[in-house]
Amino acid sequence: MCVKLKINTDKIMRITVLNLIIVTALLLTGCALKFPVPDETNQTILVIPVETRQTLGQFVYTLDVSIKGSSGNEIINHTVEPNPKMLFSYNTQLKPGKYKITRMIRKAKPGFKLGGKPRPEKMKDKVEFELQKGSITILDKMILFQQPVSKLSKPKPGQMQQQKMTDAERNLERIKKEQERKADREAMKKQRVRQVQLVNLDESFKAKVLEELKEVENIDQWKME
Repeated sequence: MCVKLKINTDKIMRITVLNLIIVTALLLTGCALKFPVPDETNQTILVIPVETRQTLGQFVYTLDVSIKGSSGNEIINHTVEPNPKMLFSYNTQLKPGKYKITRMIRKAKPGFKLGGKPRPEKMKDKVEFELQKGSITILDKMILFQQPVSKLSKPKPGQMQQQKMTDAERNLERIKKEQERKADREAMKKQRVRQVQLVNLDESFKAKVLEELKEVENIDQWKME
């Protein structure tokens, strides 16, 4: 009886391990980056190199990049989300032609605040590029994301549960938290960290981007500019 039970247990364990391997493989396959094949809808691919230097647990904003074509007044908005695991952002919806980046604006993610009105980031140089049909164009500039260090610590699990408070105590707590956030914002400003910069793309980072592009599915369907 014991021998039979052991055999059944071993069989169940082998099946469980096999299922885990299959599920893991499917998840990894599903998460792989995939470019569309060239067609009338996807005629070009613009690759924007992105570097993130992260000091907080997560970035609290995204970047809206305005792209204008030379043949008209239409503005195309492209959103770049800082992600330490991604070395580039890309757009497949632009038609062949000449373009330029006109402005970049940071926007807070849902549930976060940046403080003040959204203002365009400073751009010292004009960023112009040309897209060819059936080709991938890597921008010769790089978006650098940084976040200054915050002094506000994350609340401990026990602190996250609200205790019974009177209305007066709750109001005092709200005022205290707002004062702490304001002081923290001022301290972060004094660090003089530019949270978004458009800088020249150096050869070493471009080499990293090219290596990452090699892993993208359908990359062989496109020419590289």
